[in-house]
Amino acid sequence: MVHGLLALARLENTATTPEPVDLDAVLADRAATWESLACEQHVTVAVTGPGAGRVWAIPGALEQIIDNLIANALRVSPPGTTITLYRAPGAELHVIDQGPGMPPADRERAFDRFWRASDSHHDGTGLGLPIVRHLVHASGGQITLNAATASGGLDARVRLPPVERERRSGGATGRAAHRVGRRTPTPRSGPRTPV
Repeated sequence: MVHGLLALARLENTATTPEPVDLDAVLADRAATWESLACEQHVTVAVTGPGAGRVWAIPGALEQIIDNLIANALRVSPPGTTITLYRAPGAELHVIDQGPGMPPADRERAFDRFWRASDSHHDGTGLGLPIVRHLVHASGGQITLNAATASGGLDARVRLPPVERERRSGGATGRAAHRVGRRTPTPRSGPRTPV
């Protein structure tokens, strides 16, 4: 919990400029990293959908976002189910589990610090999703939690600004477009400990 609070405080007090990151490469790396742990729990991790290309994100944010969302999905996924990492058009990533899902009132509160569902039987500090939301917002994106199906499951939808759109529009993050040729952050190996 202390680690999570310190991480959140650092994020809130650090001004970082988004940089171009290859969403497909980071997603493939993180899925491969989590595959063995998911396999131990008899859960499959599948990457689907068309390639998304490069998006704007603060350095290291995309890895942390994906790791936290996969870790949350794995906590609630019953054996024999699949966590789907679906890339939708518009630089949108969906992390979809087949767990019990969350009622609308819980989905609204899920990004509050320290909040945990009253029926939660899993370890956690209630800081993972607030950190994810902060990383997404700092990267110029949006995150929402939606019901995956009428019968259950959760769909965590992350939308980040595509690099090409920002370069053409010259928007707020368009100033970083001249750095497109810079080396993108190298994904770290091994799952991060979600907070």
